[in-house]
Amino acid sequence: MLINKFSTISSLFILILAIFSFNCFAEEENATPVEELQPAQQEIPISQTPSAPTPKKEKRYFGTEKEPRIDAGIFHVAFAGGGNFFIEPKVDATTQAPIGEYFNDFGFGGGVYFDYDYSQMTENIPLMLRGFVGYKYVLQSVHVFDVEGIVRRMWQFSNSATFGIGAGVSNALWYRALTDNSPYEETLFLPSFIVETGFEFNPLMVELKWLINRLGSESSINGLEFMLGIRL
Repeated sequence: MLINKFSTISSLFILILAIFSFNCFAEEENATPVEELQPAQQEIPISQTPSAPTPKKEKRYFGTEKEPRIDAGIFHVAFAGGGNFFIEPKVDATTQAPIGEYFNDFGFGGGVYFDYDYSQMTENIPLMLRGFVGYKYVLQSVHVFDVEGIVRRMWQFSNSATFGIGAGVSNALWYRALTDNSPYEETLFLPSFIVETGFEFNPLMVELKWLINRLGSESSINGLEFMLGIRL
């Protein structure tokens, strides 16, 4: 009786073991191979891209940034001519002492103006530097060869209209010819102080100047000049 029970249990255990073995074998057949589980290692093509240029190093300014460049003004050249009125004391031909009378007469002159105008720049600096080289005939007998330099304060009314007031100096060579009004011949170097004003209506320019060489009792040498010019 005991042997029969043992045989029955043994048979049941062998049957269960056989079923479990069969299931494990079936799962191993249906399992995915290891090679398929691993991702395929494909060759990655090397792209032929052009090398980027090496960026230039920017200059660094310590303390303050680099200031923007300011050009030397808007340059103008003008040809001008006009009239003048000068006075000069008469002197004794022998003693060179003033005799209490004056030469005074209208004359004429002309020359070339060179302007560096800062008021027309983007920065709108109200300044102009003016130079003049020219010839003048004054006092009925005097030939004047003149070089001038003036600094002007400018007011801008429009793109083509400006007004300025300035001051400067004149270095002039005076040659006095022998005439009825001038009883002696001489050559003088006469520097002068200039007070000036004028308008610019491109391409026209107008200027009024007062040149002062000497101011005093019976010794004044000065003159007024009016110039009208055309800018190139």
